[in-house]
Amino acid sequence: MTINFTFYDFWDLRKAANQQLLVDPTHPEDYLNRYPKEMGKGYYRWICLREGMIIEILETHLPQSIKWITHAYHQNSLEFGFILAGDGQNFDGQPLKSGEDYIFGGVYPQSNKSVNGAGNLRWVSLCIQPETLLTLVESYGEPLPQDLEKAIAGVPDYFNLRPSLITPAKQIALQQILHCPYQGLTRKMYLESKVLELVSLKLADQVAAPTEKLLRLQEIDRIHHARDILLRNIGNPPSLIDLARQVGINEYTLKRGFRQIFGTTVFGYLHDYRMEQARQLLLSGQMKIEQIAQIVGYANRSHFATAFKKKYGINPKAYQIQKNI
Repeated sequence: MTINFTFYDFWDLRKAANQQLLVDPTHPEDYLNRYPKEMGKGYYRWICLREGMIIEILETHLPQSIKWITHAYHQNSLEFGFILAGDGQNFDGQPLKSGEDYIFGGVYPQSNKSVNGAGNLRWVSLCIQPETLLTLVESYGEPLPQDLEKAIAGVPDYFNLRPSLITPAKQIALQQILHCPYQGLTRKMYLESKVLELVSLKLADQVAAPTEKLLRLQEIDRIHHARDILLRNIGNPPSLIDLARQVGINEYTLKRGFRQIFGTTVFGYLHDYRMEQARQLLLSGQMKIEQIAQIVGYANRSHFATAFKKKYGINPKAYQIQKNI
């Protein structure tokens, strides 16, 4: 069964659910909106970092499929959307898939937007005014996607740039936003740095060199097989030469494939995976730091602590205590 809502129904329900907007007194830049109970259970959260830059977090549980019936409207900001959970369809009919990211903007057409099936919906959006983005990137002299240049120039056409995968590097930055360990000014500066990191990674997907040779389907399968071998041996990973030999490709194709598919190097991917596994184990609160270090491939606790702090900005013990209070 699918619940149908018009654009106006949706906003009326949101208004009724939020007669009092919740503001975190420790983070006055944060605003929390309850999700309309008629549609699901959860919340919207806004973090206002600076003029023209907002992080929006949607986390809710939907009892069934939902369809929004919308009128045409203009969205002033560019939306860098990262779907961590939940599938659906955007206003232009473009599928929205968990594990992918998008850039939207311009005049949204009169049409439908849907979320398919019951379950959890988790979306992180970076809403940035075109002028703000232009100020941030103009000093670098790098080309932007043509549609994005049009949006910054004020051309109102709706656009939805081609989706790309949420790579481990993006996933780490998203988790750092969702679990920011800082307060006050440090927190705002840290979150803004993560926004810039995600925007740069997303733009890199759009302006990747078109001359790079694309992988064949068989090579893609072998790169995924290599990834699986790597993750099964995080404590004692094979060398690049050995890993390439095990999956039947040369070392150059292995390295090129990881860059194309996962957006990072072979051992960059392994490092990100180790740190994410360590973070999850720390959150469980059931293991000692030394045990976690060994599980993710570190014989030396201090080396592990240094790597973890470099990745997340906090040492493992402090992170474990903070998240399990």
